[in-house]
This record gives sequence, C-alpha cells and structure tokens, in this order.
Amino acid sequence: MVEGASNGGGGGGLFDIDQADLLTICKHCVWLVFSHYYLLVAYKIRLLSIADYGTVIHEFDPYFNYRAAEYLYEHGAKKFFQWFDYMSWYPLGRPVGTTIYPGMQFTAVWIKRFITGDRMSLNDICCYIPAWFGVIASILTGFIAYECSLDCNCQHTLLGILLNRKRRQKKQGHHLQKFRHKDVEYIPLIIDYNPAVECGIFAMGMMGMCPAHLMRSIGGGFDNESVALTPMLLTFYFWVRSLRANDENSHRYGVLAGLAFFYVSFVRSFVHSSSFVYSRMYIVY
Repeated sequence: MVEGASNGGGGGGLFDIDQADLLTICKHCVWLVFSHYYLLVAYKIRLLSIADYGTVIHEFDPYFNYRAAEYLYEHGAKKFFQWFDYMSWYPLGRPVGTTIYPGMQFTAVWIKRFITGDRMSLNDICCYIPAWFGVIASILTGFIAYECSLDCNCQHTLLGILLNRKRRQKKQGHHLQKFRHKDVEYIPLIIDYNPAVECGIFAMGMMGMCPAHLMRSIGGGFDNESVALTPMLLTFYFWVRSLRANDENSHRYGVLAGLAFFYVSFVRSFVHSSSFVYSRMYIVY
C-alpha cells in the first residue's frame, strides 16, 4: 500500500490507493473490454444475413417453424397441438402436434407477448432469435469454462496440483517481504492467482466465433438447434456448478439443471438431447 502521502503529512485523499485494489480495477476493466468486444463481434456476425437481405426466414425448415409459431400465436396452444397442416408433407399432410418439438415456437410467442409486444413483429423475432440465443450460448460457455477452472473444481487434477505447488513456492518466498524507500512502503502483491475469469472470457470469445456454432445461429435461421444449444449449455453449467466442492448450496443447482434439461427436451428431441447431455457429462465427470 502506498503510504507516502499520509506519512509525509500531506493527507491521503484520492491517490492513497491500495496496490491490490488498483490491480483489481485494472483487471476488471480489461475483462470488461474483452467481454464487450467478443459479444459485440458474435452478435454482429450473426446479423450479417439480416443486414444484407433484411428480416427474411431462410431455408425450408425454418420457414415451417415460423409458420408454426404464427399459428400458435394466432390460435393458441390447444388448437396448435390439434393442428393438421395440409401444406406440409404434401400430399399426406402433417399432424403438427405429434411431429414437432414446440419449445422454439413457444419461446418466440412468449418473447412476442411478454417482452417485445407491438415493437417487433413475430417474423422479426423469429429472425433475431438465433442471434440472441447464439450470444447467450457464448456467455454460458464462458460460465462453464470459469466454473471448470476454479481451484475448488480442478485442484485435484495433475495440472492443478502442479499449479498449486508453484503458487505455494512463490507465496512462501515472498509473502513476508517488504521493501521500503524513504517514506513510501511497498508490499509485494502476492495473490493466489487463478485464471478462471480469463479462461471464461476467452472460451466465450471462441464460442461466439466458432464456425460450427455460427452456421446454426445465423439470423433468419429459425431452426431447433439455434435455440436448443442455449438451454443445453445452461444444463451443463448448472450441472457443473452443482458439483462445486465446499459449497453447501451446490445441490440446488442440480434442480435447476433438471429444469433446464426439460427445456432442452421441449425444444429438441428428448432422445437426442438426453444422449448428448449424458455422454458429455460422462466424459467431463
């Protein structure tokens, strides 16, 4: 801590700032800049098709999904599940209520009724939903990377053991050292450092610009994967968070993981989503 101003009789005031606090402020500013940049780029990339062609639904499946959302919005849930669409699967037609995963349509209608209202049409909402959920999926990827990088979750891995040993050696060698120069006292900034936040931010950036994720979350591509990936990552995050060591409230996140998984099954096939989630959980565990 810089104490020269107070010891010299000049009064501490504005510049009497602890070095650790100053370093923390600088780190937070850098994190904020990187996070804002990554999210802004991720969102703008997903809006390129809308910027070029306008709010147009692309491809066949996304257009049917939009028609289904429009029918749900105009006629309600009961008629939606009883709807037989003669314009699909011609000439046989399609019983929509038993052949669709309706979570995406319910999500679009809910956003229309409770968030945007008359400010946006249902068509515009369906065009923007992939970009919105793509950015949210990127944020959740950062949360997962952050949680998996914490000491309490990774200290028993080989890499964690080596990092903790290195930190202990540094801490033992410098913890009690003090350097004095005239009236100014410097205390070395020895912090038990863990790069969890940095891991989360850069994972968020990589997910935001990942080509495989981009192709399923481009504006106008109103398909199941553009929405389903976000609750799937939310399930992963709550599950990993529920395993955090030395936390009495971790089990509550297991309940949230179950609710998020129900939403995944509502948006995408239960068989596909459950096999995907359980296989990834097995690998991570």
